[in-house]
Amino acid sequence: MKPTRFTLLLITSLGLFACGGETNTKDDDAFFVPEIEGEVSDNAFDRERLLQVYLKIPANDFAKLRSEGRPLDLSLSGCSADYDYTDFTALANIDGDVLENVAIRKKGYLGSLSRIRPSLKLNFDTHQEGRRYKTLKRMTLNNDRQDPSHTHQCMAYDLYSAAGLIAPRCNLAHVVINNEDMGIYSHVESIKKPFLERYYKNKSGNLYEAQIADLGSELHQRFELKTNKTANDRSDLEQLSAVLALEGEEFLSELAQHIDINEFITFWAVESLIGHWDSASGNTNNYYMYHNPDDGLFHFIPWGTDSAFTTEEVLKPNTGPLFKNLSLAKRLYDIEQTRTLYFSAINTLLTEHWQEADLLAKLEKVQRLTKGGNDQFQSMKDFINGNPETQKLSQRALLTQAMAGESNSTSYLLPNQEIDCSHTQTTSQLTAEFESNGGGDEGHFTFTDAQGIKRYASMSIVSQYTSVDSLVYNEDKTTAPSVIGLTFIGAASPPLYPDSYVLQVFIEKPDYQEGEINLQGVSTNLMLFKVIDKNTTPATLELISAGRSGSIELSEVGNGSVNSPIEGSISAQMGLIKKMNYLTTEY
Repeated sequence: MKPTRFTLLLITSLGLFACGGETNTKDDDAFFVPEIEGEVSDNAFDRERLLQVYLKIPANDFAKLRSEGRPLDLSLSGCSADYDYTDFTALANIDGDVLENVAIRKKGYLGSLSRIRPSLKLNFDTHQEGRRYKTLKRMTLNNDRQDPSHTHQCMAYDLYSAAGLIAPRCNLAHVVINNEDMGIYSHVESIKKPFLERYYKNKSGNLYEAQIADLGSELHQRFELKTNKTANDRSDLEQLSAVLALEGEEFLSELAQHIDINEFITFWAVESLIGHWDSASGNTNNYYMYHNPDDGLFHFIPWGTDSAFTTEEVLKPNTGPLFKNLSLAKRLYDIEQTRTLYFSAINTLLTEHWQEADLLAKLEKVQRLTKGGNDQFQSMKDFINGNPETQKLSQRALLTQAMAGESNSTSYLLPNQEIDCSHTQTTSQLTAEFESNGGGDEGHFTFTDAQGIKRYASMSIVSQYTSVDSLVYNEDKTTAPSVIGLTFIGAASPPLYPDSYVLQVFIEKPDYQEGEINLQGVSTNLMLFKVIDKNTTPATLELISAGRSGSIELSEVGNGSVNSPIEGSISAQMGLIKKMNYLTTEY
């Protein structure tokens, strides 16, 4: 993995949004539910008001739920599919309806993981078979960690639906747990058998979920089968994957026997329209495929749209705005006939559904509903209308330029091979001591690299002999609360290996205080980079390891200025990150 000049921004993009702070609750605290606001309807996805979700869970259980998360190194390498969250039991009051013994667990793969405001899944049927809440068996509550405006998910799914595609229903909820105000969440319809029955009228087919998964004779094994697990017959997916190996006219004619090509092109066009980089065509991620027995075809279903309306992924530079990182999208883009259909679909969407004034009106409605600040909505406004002050083009202008061939982009395809997780058993100890008191930065970090060589990276040498600060404090204020990033730069020894390394520490701001902070998922963790090229601006870095477990100990929690020292130590197990060798094509 070789991040671009945006590498360090990756750390701040792993921030979160939260309302309110932590409170000390006890198991015997009163379950306080204020008067329900607004007129409650029978529609669990009512857009006119905030769904009010109040939950009570034993304090020890909630602490454990919060702390759970896939190890960062395994998530980044795609080797954490078998990770399971723990089920707990909660008392729920949803818009005044009391439900006891509700199953509750944390959710999230990478970008949405947070200790402060965990995303949640509720199941009303687990402990009381047949129980529903307004026809719903489950409730998915996403924390909008990457979207402080709380607009990305619902607005994205609206655009899929407007284009005639099947997409989850969505609205907003105000969530309180153990009397602690967790803020606004996006309530999204779960993609399970009730969803299939509702939209396809047949729930008996194979449903596959993709988390960094693509079609191919080997790649298709990365899809997770969500239905018919006992039978585990994946021959339908194998047959579709085999079509990708065909050439010429045979490819399109055979493909039409497995998918509705026009439907997929529309799906693909919407992903490009909304700048959904963490999508099927953008990142081979966050989508479902359903093989409907009634028509014998696969249908793509969108998911995880919290990162929509942003366009660029830091680890796949120059990807957008015309996404083609999915093998199927790439094949269709390379054929003039289907590329023309793709462009036509985008232009139809721009004409019929991408009306800037209407989109801005939707933003204003959400802002009134959530009482959000103007700064929370600025990036969405810039995406829609552009911003001359920052020289940012509107999404309409970007797409128009790209379709006219006025901008270049890169296609990143996963190689058609099984994912290799053999390296995940290898971890090494990383320790660090650091201090910044305004008069200079001191410290070091030690680790063992992939060659088994123990490295000692001195921050003090960098500080003394170069003009580079070896400890850099950064606060990302694009999310609320913000994320604190501490960047350590060290010159490594022994002298025969005069390499430089960068250790990035990121901490949710509510946790940035004196004492021990445990690594947890993505929200508080470490990334270790090797400097590949010092002559670029900024330097080109390669991610070599990320935190598996451990802790950060802070004794001073300043901002790095003269009168605000930072001091502490780190002890962590780091997992190696194997390079992802994408097959790239320039356009």
